[in-house]
Amino acid sequence: MGMARILAAFLLAFLFAAPPARADSARVLVIGNELVERAELPTRLAKLSRAMGHDVQVESAAFDGFSLSDHWRDPRTQEALKKKWDYVVLQQGPSALPLERQELLEYARRFAGAIRAAGAKPALLMTWPASDRQREFPLVIASYRAAAQAADAVLIPAGESWLRILSKDRRAPLYSGRENASSVGGDLVVLSMWFALFPAGPREFTDDYVARVAKALDIDAERREAWVDAATRSIDEPLPLR
Repeated sequence: MGMARILAAFLLAFLFAAPPARADSARVLVIGNELVERAELPTRLAKLSRAMGHDVQVESAAFDGFSLSDHWRDPRTQEALKKKWDYVVLQQGPSALPLERQELLEYARRFAGAIRAAGAKPALLMTWPASDRQREFPLVIASYRAAAQAADAVLIPAGESWLRILSKDRRAPLYSGRENASSVGGDLVVLSMWFALFPAGPREFTDDYVARVAKALDIDAERREAWVDAATRSIDEPLPLR
């Protein structure tokens, strides 16, 4: 599918979406675990914003092995929430199992209330299953969609973007080890974050804009169209789940 389709579909989604936060100057807190830190997602999102001529400051409260319930009880996370943010992004593990999904929904709702009370907007960063459990992609996607709906939060469908790429190329090097994102996989996550949180307006989202985003993330020409297509389709044309 060509770049023209990507631009047209993404602009259509923009027209019917809720007004986004402007990326000119924004503050984002990412609450999560090692999937956030080891892929350096906060640093890379901030770097992308600077390359695009904006000032998005990104901080994180991310600790190994943490779920959202762990964060809810941790004073470091609660202290971080007291600062001024435009978006607070919530992430935990794949949450494919019923009890994990239940926990994700419950604490996404709890955090969303606290986030809105502090004047920010909640967002859910959809993750991905372990490399040896890729059959669980639909369960992960369903869990995060349900949590975003329950919390009335912005959904960042990074995991769905991964599935779209892996469905076309099972050898795509998205993983680093069993669970973490490689640098290439991280590119796809950061793309998803940027497009979901700070969608460009109809006049801004051009071929040149897409080229600048790809250059900022060092996405080579061979992958550029596929990566942008996967990220934008996951936002404006969510996959049907069986």
